[in-house]
Amino acid sequence: MSSGNKRYNGAFFAIDARKNGLEVTRIGITVTRRFGDAHRRNRFKRLVREAFRLCQQDLIKGVDLNIRPYPRNFQLTMQQVQAELLRFFK
Repeated sequence: MSSGNKRYNGAFFAIDARKNGLEVTRIGITVTRRFGDAHRRNRFKRLVREAFRLCQQDLIKGVDLNIRPYPRNFQLTMQQVQAELLRFFK
């Protein structure tokens, strides 16, 4: 991780944040095979993208986020993902 990055560790995933110099917040999602089968990885990515879309106006602006889930968190709900995003960046 280069200088200027911040790492946040939560209950379900870790977030790397870096200022991007833009007026928008962008998101990247890294899900490895250790997380589970393809349908589980895709479900996690869909949940995170939707949670980000729903709470984007409440997040800080001008940041690139990379979200990495901890292995075996299969039963995440939309509310859990949204709460964790807001807890980090409100």
